[in-house]
Amino acid sequence: MKLSIRIWLMSLVLTACASAPPVATNSRPDWVNNPGDLVVGKCGTHIRGLTAQEQCAYKNGLTYIAMSKGVSVDVAGSMTMRQRSTQSSGKSYGELESSIKIDEKNIRIEAEVVDKWHDRISDMMYVLIREK
Repeated sequence: MKLSIRIWLMSLVLTACASAPPVATNSRPDWVNNPGDLVVGKCGTHIRGLTAQEQCAYKNGLTYIAMSKGVSVDVAGSMTMRQRSTQSSGKSYGELESSIKIDEKNIRIEAEVVDKWHDRISDMMYVLIREK
């Protein structure tokens, strides 16, 4: 009797394991590494969340398209950090200074988002862009 109960329990456990739904994976789309004629914009973690991260990736893709059209973009930045502390408190002060220089060519760029993918492991947003 005990043997038949054990066999029944084992078959129940094995049946439950066999019918478990497949686990969703964070599989990387092929276009991330091989976009073909399209452009991939990417952006890392953004303080304002996922929507801002997607917009950042889209802007980075547009910047790449602009640079491929002959528009030169020069970005420079510097950051100064000061910290003051005592036994009971601490304060940090930061200053960020950046300058962007862009050629004043009148180039209009129109593009659309074809696909997007968020790598949850590295918190990197990828956006596949097609120029119109």
